[in-house]
Amino acid sequence: MAGIIQSVFSKGIYTLKAPEAVNKFKSLASHVGLYVGIVVYTAIGAKIFQTIEHPYERDTLETYQALLITKRVLFLSALQNITSDKTDQSFQDLDTALTEYEEICSQASDAGVDIVSKEFSFNWDYIQSVFFSLTILTTIGYGNFAAVTRGGRIFCLLFGIIGIPFMLSVLADVGSILAGALELAWTKNKERLTRLAEKLHIVSKKKEGEEEDEMESVSLEASLLKALGALMLLVLFLAAGALLFTIWEDWTFFDAFYFCFVTMTTIGFGDMTPSISGDAREEKTTYMLVCTVYILVGLAFTSTIIELVRRQYTESWRKMQELRANIQAQLKLADTLKKLSETAEKNNMDIGMSIADDLEQLKNNLNKFKNSKHAAAFGDVDIQTLDWVEDNKKVKAFFIYESSV
Repeated sequence: MAGIIQSVFSKGIYTLKAPEAVNKFKSLASHVGLYVGIVVYTAIGAKIFQTIEHPYERDTLETYQALLITKRVLFLSALQNITSDKTDQSFQDLDTALTEYEEICSQASDAGVDIVSKEFSFNWDYIQSVFFSLTILTTIGYGNFAAVTRGGRIFCLLFGIIGIPFMLSVLADVGSILAGALELAWTKNKERLTRLAEKLHIVSKKKEGEEEDEMESVSLEASLLKALGALMLLVLFLAAGALLFTIWEDWTFFDAFYFCFVTMTTIGFGDMTPSISGDAREEKTTYMLVCTVYILVGLAFTSTIIELVRRQYTESWRKMQELRANIQAQLKLADTLKKLSETAEKNNMDIGMSIADDLEQLKNNLNKFKNSKHAAAFGDVDIQTLDWVEDNKKVKAFFIYESSV
């Protein structure tokens, strides 16, 4: 049939109208395009960084290696000379040789040359360059190594100016998918989680027949429960990453958890950074790939969780402010009715309709809130001002008002 696309899956046949299928394909293509684009951009940037920085790094390391060996030989020669010629000049030459050797040891160590073995490894191989590019795009910036040439620094500026907004778009896209998945999971398991929270006395249990407008405090507790659940998911995600890094790195669980937190929040002190577990290139590549995927997903997940918690906090605050406004309006109304009743009773006036029952209902509603666990949050609301309402008092007025909280 024209205009129908039949999609055949293992569990059956599903028919989609052509416009719907096209929209789904466009949406999928936009997501894939973003991800492929950031991968290609990072790969190209890493190669350019390596091309610019690696030759300078190689020359620097080879120079320090040669100087380290030379200064060591000179120091040993001065030490040997002093055994046969114990003059002041010999001691002075030995002191000079030792000082020079210590200086070159410090410089070579900072450059990355091992003082004992005289060997070195490159920071600017391709895999490390990819990881460095990632730290720029995600704004983590560990700082364990950086571009030092003028060309490398100029490219770093251009790479970051273009790439950071690109990466933010990718993270926002991943975050929206994760937020939708979390929202769907919450919707499907809301009742189950609420019952569990009620059993644990985290939220109040709704009584049978209780009106919805009297459940404002439970609504507040549900929002807080949602925020708490989101934070727990974040802790579990960081803990899973910490377990992973304890396998690859010689870190304790606490150190690994600390690294994950500092990374996912983009604090990036640089005091702890991933290292290469082993000398095999395949192992190094796999490790860096795992780190990259975990960090990208983690940044999106962490920002999503933080945003969900912020929204729940804002929503809870808004509801509490609305509740405060309702209570204060009820109290002002009660004070007005109090003055009216006193005036009517003093002058023996019949002003149209009985309000004693409504006043009693108003007092009961506010007293329910007064006895609830949330009453402490509204210390400036004086519910005792309603104590003037007496049983069986008959007062008449023309007021119509909302008496529920």
